[in-house]
Formats: sequence, C-alpha cells, structure tokens
Amino acid sequence: MVFIITALLVEATPIIQYFKLKKDMNIHAYQVYRNSEMALIISGVGKIKSAMAAMYLCSVYHADKQDILMNIGFCGTNNIKYQPGDMLIINKVTDMDTGYDYYPDIYYSAGIPQENIRCYSTPVLSKDHTNEKMIVCDMESAGIMEAAKKITYAHNVIILKIISDYLTPENLDKGLLQNYIRKQLPKIEDIIHEVKQMNRSLNEISLKDEKEALDALSEKLKFSESMKQMLLKKIKKAKLQGLNPLNILESSMNMEVNSKTEGKKIFEQISKKFEEMSI
Repeated sequence: MVFIITALLVEATPIIQYFKLKKDMNIHAYQVYRNSEMALIISGVGKIKSAMAAMYLCSVYHADKQDILMNIGFCGTNNIKYQPGDMLIINKVTDMDTGYDYYPDIYYSAGIPQENIRCYSTPVLSKDHTNEKMIVCDMESAGIMEAAKKITYAHNVIILKIISDYLTPENLDKGLLQNYIRKQLPKIEDIIHEVKQMNRSLNEISLKDEKEALDALSEKLKFSESMKQMLLKKIKKAKLQGLNPLNILESSMNMEVNSKTEGKKIFEQISKKFEEMSI
C-alpha cells in the first residue's frame, strides 16, 4: 500500500481527485482518504504533526516494511534556478532544530532534480537569508523521516517537494498551488510504479555478502555510519542493475588510512567507482 502525508488540504485535493480517493468515514482523528491501494492523511503543519499523522495512518492500516511512505508538499527556496511549480526529490533532510541528517534512499530515475532540504519549525522568510547560500526548506520532512525509521525501509520513503515560492510565503494563490501539484501527478504516479517494481526486484536479490564486506571495509577505513549508509545505497543500486559491487568492495580492502581525512578521500574514490559502474 502507498501511504501519503500532506500538511494541507490544498496539497491533498489534487491528489485525492487524481487517484479517486474517498474519505474514510470510520476515522475521525484526521481527514483520511483512500482507495484499495493508497491512503492519504492531512497532518497539519510542522514536523511533529507530520510524524504523528504518519504513525497514525500506518498503524490504522497495518503498514509493513514493503509499503511505501510518501510526503508530498510545498517547499520554499532562494535558488532561482528553480521555478515555482518545479518538483524536487529530496535525498537529504536536515532537522534544523537538532542538526540531525536523514538520508532517503533514491533508486528511481524519473528525471527529477535531487536536492537537500532543511526542515524548520517556523516559516523561513527571504529577509532572514539574504546573505546565505542557496537553500530549500520545509516544515514537515524531518518528522516524516523520523517516523519512517519505525515503519518501513529507507528505499520506500519518498519525499517530494514542489516549489511554492522564493521564501515569500505570504498571499500565495490557492488555485495556482493546486495546479502546481496537479501538473506533477503523472510523474508522481510513475515514481510510485517504479518503487513498486524495485521492491519486487529487491525481494529477489540477497545483499548478505555485500553487507558483510561493507562492514569489514567500513571498520578498517574508519568510515562513519553516514558514509556506510551512503555506500549501501550505491551497492543496492548496482545490484538492482545486475552488476557486481563486491568487486569494488574487495579491491578496496588493501587500502590503509591513518586519519579521518584519508578515510574521507578513500570514501570519495570508492563512491566514484560505484557511480562509474552504474552509468
């Protein structure tokens, strides 16, 4: 099943219409809409509300590790290379309250830009970031990622953000916002289909040998946990493409490091090899 969390009704309405979802009249704690393959919940604004809604939805419908958890909503940016209405796939979420980073696994290739996002507890305005580097920001993604750790695998968590404004969220037009989402729904449907296909493929492959080799390599080369998780994503992607990532892991075991700086350089070299393998 596909579980979708949106913060606002304006985000949810085009999705409800496109997938022909019907309101679940048995649920009163939230507005929930569903069909036989999908359920959508409107959480309200903020990471705590989004986390609570995700946990509630997945509990009510008895989610398991094969189910897909999606957050679809708006974000702001000060990066003018994007236009309002553009959709981004989020590959890193930073909780700006805790500094904690989350890394959704991304294996699908829908031609959509991948971006990091900062999750704030209060609205972000352009006047507060006039001298800062380009950012993308929202208020829900960190809550979704925290809840997702207890619900499903990282490759089944999808954070899709549609640019609503250039950090000027005042007086946004409701009809225009809905059209932004409506325009992206065929791509969203393609992503759902691709992730379902990927799940079927992952059920048919084993990563036992690769995980053992990665554990040994990470310990020897002093890789951090986040480095290890990033390499695991690349290993999964290579396996899904029918490649043999063990060759890279085993050939890297003869390397030596004496500092974190050296370890980081070797990590980047190994990452590049996986990227070249998967081209």
